[in-house]
Amino acid sequence: MANYQVAIVRRPEGWTPDCLDDVPPEPGGSIEVLDESEDLFAVVSQAIEHNQKSLAADDTRWAVVVEPGCVGRTGLGGRLCTPVSYKVTSIWWPDTWEPNSPLDVPNCVWQSDSAGSEQQMPRDKAIATVRSLNRQCMDRPGVNWYVVVAVENESVSRTVSYEPGGVETTVEIRRLHVIVPEKGGGGDCSYCPAHDFPCAKKDESGRTQTLTTTRTGSFGIDSSSDRAN
Repeated sequence: MANYQVAIVRRPEGWTPDCLDDVPPEPGGSIEVLDESEDLFAVVSQAIEHNQKSLAADDTRWAVVVEPGCVGRTGLGGRLCTPVSYKVTSIWWPDTWEPNSPLDVPNCVWQSDSAGSEQQMPRDKAIATVRSLNRQCMDRPGVNWYVVVAVENESVSRTVSYEPGGVETTVEIRRLHVIVPEKGGGGDCSYCPAHDFPCAKKDESGRTQTLTTTRTGSFGIDSSSDRAN
């Protein structure tokens, strides 16, 4: 399981963050590690709380979240995970599963569409969008259900290959997390016959998946595709 750290960097003069978990354009090295946890959202919340206080006090100390020991493109000694981007994506509605609220997330999450092509939005807006969409799904049950996914900033792996004719292909794999909102739950699985399956144990690690993005460029033409696993 991944381990995340809240790292403190210097906020450059004149830089205005787009959000409270934003990262300076050149964060430089870490001057302090505030905390660490296996729970991404716990450390992101801690970083946001720190940055709120930092802005209010006009302090130059700024918190970012990294996964130490992994390859990243900054001098932070790890892979940069913030800012986290939030998207709404659809999953298959599991057979025999019944939601108790529009914010429920089934324990067995199977992606039906790509999580990479949807529009990014603030977390609160993404949750509100899911609530609205799933209310319609509950009124008119079908094959899809909607969830919020959080995508980490830097990829966990990145490969570039070149082919004859000047074709360049870049494949990036990012870690994404299916979010269970505060007012959501797991729904009703009591009619599911697969009670011995791992999903029945509500293992939160099963909500962590990967998103593969492939970009191919040739003679100034760039195309991309995304696949969630």
